[in-house]
Amino acid sequence: MKRLRLCHLITELGPAGAEQCVYELARRLDRNRFDVQVAALRGGAVADWLAAAGVPVAVLDIRGRWDAGKLLHLVDLLRGRVDLLHTHLFHADLVGRLAASLAAVPHLVHTVHTAEGRFRPWQFAAARLLADRCDRIICVSPSARDFHARRAGLPPSRYTVIPNGVDAEAFARDAQARRRLRQQWEIPDDQVLLAYVGRLDYEKGIDVLLSAASHLAARGQAIHLVIAGDGPKRRHVENFIAHGEGGRQCRWLGHVQDVRGVLSAADGLVMPSRWEGFGLAAAEAMACSLPVIASDVPGLRDLVTPGRTGVLVERNDAVALAEAIEDLVGDAARRQAMGQAGRARIAKDFPLSAMIEAHEQLYLQVAADIVGA
Repeated sequence: MKRLRLCHLITELGPAGAEQCVYELARRLDRNRFDVQVAALRGGAVADWLAAAGVPVAVLDIRGRWDAGKLLHLVDLLRGRVDLLHTHLFHADLVGRLAASLAAVPHLVHTVHTAEGRFRPWQFAAARLLADRCDRIICVSPSARDFHARRAGLPPSRYTVIPNGVDAEAFARDAQARRRLRQQWEIPDDQVLLAYVGRLDYEKGIDVLLSAASHLAARGQAIHLVIAGDGPKRRHVENFIAHGEGGRQCRWLGHVQDVRGVLSAADGLVMPSRWEGFGLAAAEAMACSLPVIASDVPGLRDLVTPGRTGVLVERNDAVALAEAIEDLVGDAARRQAMGQAGRARIAKDFPLSAMIEAHEQLYLQVAADIVGA
């Protein structure tokens, strides 16, 4: 069987869910069957991770809307060298479909990583108008598929659901990290600590979490909270810590590499996203035996089972979030039961190996004319 020459094209390579997916695929696909490279419109820390793993990476540094020179560079990168282009996120998909057409790339697939909550009708219009340039649309959850198909008006046959996967063993709770970090943060082991892991932006609802923390503090129920991540709402977090009611119990860590350590130190994850496609941070927390308090939005409701692995609350409702936090903080037995059930669910339904295998099978199916499958 001929090796399939595959290129992942993504909008940027900052550390986030879609970028993590590309990283895992690029380094874990079977090298006997796939020749893999990655290209990005803009760079980020994940480019260094990929290079360290031996994956060829090209950062195009496309900043403007009409950077023709960089587009032609992408065309040159693809022409005669790539059998299948896999695009991730809207801007990379738009540029990728044009470049693939100019470079005569035989096949293209695209992954929808989120159920976009903002008003972005042009994204779905583009998917509809350029449908003939895409062999298959991959969605990271059934909710993301249903949302995209409804908005784009495309038939179900165009879609394949491949959930994100998590290496459950890599996220097993680390007792040593828990002791070390709690000692460093001066939080006794018998006090409940909640964690937020993700970008600090509107989409992830960090402002809702801080409002909920303020609400609890005003009632004399201040919570210990660590926030791991960075983004445009960083100033909002810093201001809360310095001046907000309950801010003294909050610690901002910035971007962290050791997500497992942070999760191990915590007793639960709070994920108040306004929209998601899958919710990788929630899945990683579940793999680390943590209960998850999350917004009831597409993607997260595919992952978190209310009353069993966590709690779902109405999005944008800081009071409901505060009440859910208060209930869970006060019930250690419930937290433990939910954490155990969450880890079992991730190991059973969302193993990383299944995500890799499903992509490999889809690639070979789409490009059967090339690999001779």
